[in-house]
This record gives sequence, C-alpha cells and structure tokens, in this order.
Amino acid sequence: MSRVTILGCGWSGLVASIRVKESHPSSEVVCIDRDFGGGLLRSEVVSGYLFDVGGSHVVFSRRHDVIDGILSIGGEWGARERRAYVLLDGTFIPYPFENGIYVLPPEKRAKNGKSIISALVNYRDERPRNLKEWILNTFDHEVAEDYLIPCNEKIWKRPLDQISADWVYIPGRLPIPSIDDIIDAVAGIPIVGYREQALFYYPRRDGIIRQWEAAYRRAEALGVVFLKDTVREVRRVSGEYVVNGRVRADKVINTLPLKEVPLIFNLPDDVFKAADRLDYNSVVVVGLGLKRPAPNQHWIYVPDKHFIFHRYAWISNYGEDTPKNKSSLVAEVTFPANSIPDLDHAKHDVVDGLIRLGVINNYELDVVNAWYHRYGYPIYTLTHTQDTSIIKNALSEIGVITLGRWGEWQCWNTDKIYERINELELGRNSHNPMR
Repeated sequence: MSRVTILGCGWSGLVASIRVKESHPSSEVVCIDRDFGGGLLRSEVVSGYLFDVGGSHVVFSRRHDVIDGILSIGGEWGARERRAYVLLDGTFIPYPFENGIYVLPPEKRAKNGKSIISALVNYRDERPRNLKEWILNTFDHEVAEDYLIPCNEKIWKRPLDQISADWVYIPGRLPIPSIDDIIDAVAGIPIVGYREQALFYYPRRDGIIRQWEAAYRRAEALGVVFLKDTVREVRRVSGEYVVNGRVRADKVINTLPLKEVPLIFNLPDDVFKAADRLDYNSVVVVGLGLKRPAPNQHWIYVPDKHFIFHRYAWISNYGEDTPKNKSSLVAEVTFPANSIPDLDHAKHDVVDGLIRLGVINNYELDVVNAWYHRYGYPIYTLTHTQDTSIIKNALSEIGVITLGRWGEWQCWNTDKIYERINELELGRNSHNPMR
C-alpha cells in the first residue's frame, strides 16, 4: 500500500485524489488544504442573492469524454446555450467577435471583415514573438485595435509585447476564425463561432461551488482523508516525504502555486530565481444584487478602457434557482501582483461603470459586495516556458509531480485540468510518474 499526499484541495487537488484512488484503491490518500473553500470555484449567498465569488466559471470542452467525466463525478447539472457578447460602442456583438459582426451595420461589417480576411490571406505559419504579434497576425489592425488589444491589456495589465503567445496554443481555449464564417458574418448571416463553448454546463442550483462539492464528496466516498492545514514545508527523510513535520508519504502531488514551491521544498537557488520571475494578476470580483430580472445574457466582455472591469456576467442566468424579479451580476477586475486593491473603490468604480454603460440603474441596486483573490490569472511572461520548466524539473528530480492551473502556472479551466490529470499515471511510487 502506498501513501500519497496531495498539497492543495481546489479542483486540481480533488481530481488528482479521485484519479489516484480510482486507479489504486489500496493507496492511502491525504489531501491537505488551508481552508477547503473551493478556491475560485466558490459561491456565496448575500442577502438572498447568489454570487460566484471567484468570477464566471462554466464547464465546456471540445471533448465529449471530458464533459462526461466531469459530470459523472456527481451533482445536478444543466446545459445552457451560450449567450455571451462583446459590448463595443454601445452594441452587444455576439461572442466570438469575429463571428458576431453580422449584427453590425454593413459598413462596420465590411471594415472588420476585411481586417480578418486580410490576416487570414496573409497568414504565415510562424511562431509569434509575443501576444500582440499573434493578435495582429491573426486578426489584423482593425479588430486588434478596436477589441482584442484593449481587452487583453485590461486583463493582463501590461503591454502585450511583454506577454508570450504560448497560451493561445492551448487546444480549445481561443476561437480562431475561418474564412467561410467571416464571409457569412460580413454578409449579415448569423453564425455561431467557438462551437465547443456554444453549449456549456453549470450546476442547477447553488452556484459553481456545487462542482467543487461534488468532487469533494466523490473523493471522500473513495476514502480520501482531508487535513486542514497550511503547507509550510516538505522534507525528504529516510526515503519518505514528511509534510509539516507530521504527515508521512511515499508520494507527493503538488497543486499549490509554483511561485511558493521552492520555499516549501527547499529547492536550489536557480529554482527560487525562476519562481521570482513568474508573474500573475490578482482579481477582485464585485457582486451586485438587483431588484429586477436579468436580460437574456450570460457574460459580456468590455474592451473600453474607460471602465475598470474587463467582463461582467449575469450569474443568475446560469442556474435554475433565481428568485423572481431579482438578479445577480458579477464583474471581474484584475490587479497586478503584490498590489493591495481598495475594495470600496473597486465597488464604486464597477457600479459607476455599469450605470454609465446603461447596464443597471441606481434604484435597482440592492446589494454590493466584493471579494479579493490573490491568485487570479497566471501570466505568460516571455520567459514563462523556461521558468516553469526549471521548477517542474527540480520537483521531478525529487519525485514530486505538480499539477493544475497554479501547479503548472497555466490559464486552464476545469475541463483542461481534468483532461490533463486523467492523462497521467499518478499512483505509482516511481521517480518520475509522468508518462
């Protein structure tokens, strides 16, 4: 029998624990987490309004086996047809933008269509040096400068020539236009883009926390032991691992942020330097409870730099348990690492922005709250691949596998994390368990 300890019990830690127990039922699996709060998959009820306090999260994938696998973990799920938009110059353009331009006047359709078709015709199969170059190569100047560059600069909080383009190559993460779709859109023909996300799944009741809770219950039923503690150190002693001086294991799986790993595992100086170069943005989620029904929308991107948030979402349209004549909205605002956001200012700026956009009225507002998350978005710096490899290789050398959004420093949603973990052999007590 092997003893496996998993560091961190967000979605990644739970999926890893389920994978180990299902593959190796006799293994003793302990999952250590500081609060078992669900990470970014958290929901709270404030004065009768339900909010997903980690922002807008849904389940989708191009792979049916991944969808089936996540839903089979447990819980009650509903399917939704995506109603997402880009709000640009007062017009709600169906997402993705390049497919949704059919709603624009003919001259604007032509302008944006020419931009995208020009990029497609002149496309060269060369790896771009940075994210800005990828956007310009893929969409050309009109779409890039009106929408993609300002929207991404709001999210990443830095010039896009300082961001690696690596993350756009994650399969299924970004919609890539086809020339046939663009021609239809320019002609004013409604077209659905990014089809793998056109249908998404969400818990029927009580918010996105139900996804995390279903995985927790599944892991618990399989015999996973949960230990509430902050992971401070992991030491290798006499052929076994010792966590915090008291939990002994034959195998350790990490899902904690790579930035914190060198100190926990006492890794060499070059690994500390690589971790120091890793960057991220924090996120503040502002929740509004409104005394009126939501419009027929899910999430909306706002590229205009005059508004602090890059996206807002009508969370009350995701599930099936919204009280009549009420609605819940969340807006997401990113902040650079190590900044200390003023939550009152964030709330004020979000409310003011939504009023100026005409999304809400002051008299409808019933509840305003805000939640801060230190780790919101991992950033693909220009040295991201090199730095993550240094840390992961150092862990591999001591027999530790690292997984998940923060354990691999990747902008992965829950479906990609599930897919990744189920591709690996996690239970064997070998020096390098990765296939």
